[in-house]
Amino acid sequence: MQPILTGTQFQFNCSERGAYTAQISNIEIDGLDHSDYPDFVDAFIMDAHVDGKQATDDQLDQMNDDGMFRYEAVEASLY
Repeated sequence: MQPILTGTQFQFNCSERGAYTAQISNIEIDGLDHSDYPDFVDAFIMDAHVDGKQATDDQLDQMNDDGMFRYEAVEASLY
């Protein structure tokens, strides 16, 4: 696990609010296996802050389901 501080945005879908964009920070990645470079298929976002608050399980699921967002977060944690 390596925390990374980011100032990135993510578009969420919420049944109550509809789609909304939030600021994501303090992303923590787990499941990094350097022998799986460059794919890192087992890596996932285990924790983050959404608009300054602890991400919910649903928000973490949505971030992890977005393969490009997850991969960019993994890359940022490595470099």
